[in-house]
Amino acid sequence: MNKIQQITADTLQTQKLILNDGTTVQITLCFKPMQYGWFLQELVYGNFVLQGTRIFVSPNMLHQFKNQIPFGIACFSTASREPSLQEDFSSGAANLYVLTKDEVAAYSEYLSNG
Repeated sequence: MNKIQQITADTLQTQKLILNDGTTVQITLCFKPMQYGWFLQELVYGNFVLQGTRIFVSPNMLHQFKNQIPFGIACFSTASREPSLQEDFSSGAANLYVLTKDEVAAYSEYLSNG
């Protein structure tokens, strides 16, 4: 699990993430004040494109796509709530992590056995 660094309080920001296998993922994050939330405005991995997904506290927000992409994204909060403030990621109240293929598989197995 690798923490996504340099998320600022800017309402629109794009980052290119390098996965363990050397491939890249481009994510565009946006904060929508009227909805009190952060969104993955766009996530692009090869031909896979995901748009308009709300960021929420989860061990793998992308679990439903586990057969389409070899990674996941986790969101954890130290504030015991969803990331709903513009400064939540820049202040450390919430953090995003990229999960490896093995971590995605381990989480899927956990859900299957639970």
